[in-house]
Amino acid sequence: MRKIRCLIVDDEPLALDLIEDYVLKTPFLELINKFNSPFQAIEALQNEKIDLIFLDIQMPGLSGIDFSKLLHNGPKVIFTTAYSQYALEGFKVDALDYLVKPINYQEFLKASNKALTWFSLTEQNIDQKAESHSNTSIFVKSEYKLLKVEFDNILYIEG
Repeated sequence: MRKIRCLIVDDEPLALDLIEDYVLKTPFLELINKFNSPFQAIEALQNEKIDLIFLDIQMPGLSGIDFSKLLHNGPKVIFTTAYSQYALEGFKVDALDYLVKPINYQEFLKASNKALTWFSLTEQNIDQKAESHSNTSIFVKSEYKLLKVEFDNILYIEG
């Protein structure tokens, strides 16, 4: 399993440092960078492959909710905020989890494991789709039955 590449975006220096410490303790997470503004994170998102963002909600200029709405098919988000009243709105933008400050490591690890499960299932699904495209046979309807025909057994096809 590859590591989950992540960013931290939080305008509070203490929260930024705490989450950084938690990411560095977690073996399947790889910290790419940390920012105290979503505007700073935009450039990193354009230049780096980011899988997950630990994102505060209430920040000056651009809220975490509004920032996450800009991430179409981009990284997944785990919100880290002091305000529980935004939880419903957070899940409406497909957040993987919603952590309310102060965050302890057990809560952080539980949310991170949820992300790990999500990425593992997504990669497994992609692998299965790729595998299904490399089929060696097709099914043909003949006399109200489905027959499996191996590609190696086909000499010619007539319509």
